[in-house]
Amino acid sequence: MTEHLKYASLKLANKLKEDIMLTRAILLPDLHHKHHNKLVWKVVLKFIKWFKPHKVILTGDAQNMDAVNHWKKDKGDLRSMEGKRLERDYELFIKEILIPIEKAVPRAEWIYMGGNHEQWAEDLVNQNPQLEGLVEPQHCLKLKERGWEWIPYTTVDKFGSFKRGHYDLGKLRVIHGHYTNKHHAAKTADMYAKSVAYCHTHDVQQFTKVTVDDPGYHTAQSIGCLCNLSPDYMKGNPNKWVHAFGVVTVREGGAYSLNVPIIIKGTFNYGKKLFSANK
Repeated sequence: MTEHLKYASLKLANKLKEDIMLTRAILLPDLHHKHHNKLVWKVVLKFIKWFKPHKVILTGDAQNMDAVNHWKKDKGDLRSMEGKRLERDYELFIKEILIPIEKAVPRAEWIYMGGNHEQWAEDLVNQNPQLEGLVEPQHCLKLKERGWEWIPYTTVDKFGSFKRGHYDLGKLRVIHGHYTNKHHAAKTADMYAKSVAYCHTHDVQQFTKVTVDDPGYHTAQSIGCLCNLSPDYMKGNPNKWVHAFGVVTVREGGAYSLNVPIIIKGTFNYGKKLFSANK
């Protein structure tokens, strides 16, 4: 065997070993389908096919749930509610979001975390218990049958205490998000004793927490959104929303790396590689 072939074989062996030791995951924040940015979604799907993650996680508010928008209903905004139907929205979500993910990475684990918008369906059931099992995303999308893991926005333990849903990637906890104040990353870091990735605020922000009696540290990182940046309810007001998502690699022992690519006009870089929806 020539030196060149030996080097190529060693390089391939090291790559295979590295793949075994690393868990790759994609975090998809705040799509708000049908109000997702289609150009952004196109380039993210391109990246998913290239990156070949072991896990794809919808981190909440993947659907906007227009048909059960209690804010607009309470305001009496019947015009914006006209023609909205849950069944049609679910069918379109399957076609435009779930199926493309399943086809892009058929061997990956698929996780759908509920957000406060998915919770609107649960709120509807609380008001109309007879609808239980007929309107919730996990049932209407047939997530279990499709092979998706469903993590509710809230759960109730045996003692009656409410808890927010989460998913752990090694030492990184993934949540939808709690706070919307100006310094939400600092607030999140203060409230958690481990590192957290979240969305909910639609922007990108990071804070590192260190304590005197602990030599380590942890961070809280918001990872942007994949929805349109100027929705109707903002009425054209400026905001700090950012198109972005999370790319996580987890090493043996739970140590991880979290990258948050920023997407500008359907284009972003990951390392030296350029991804564009226009190419």
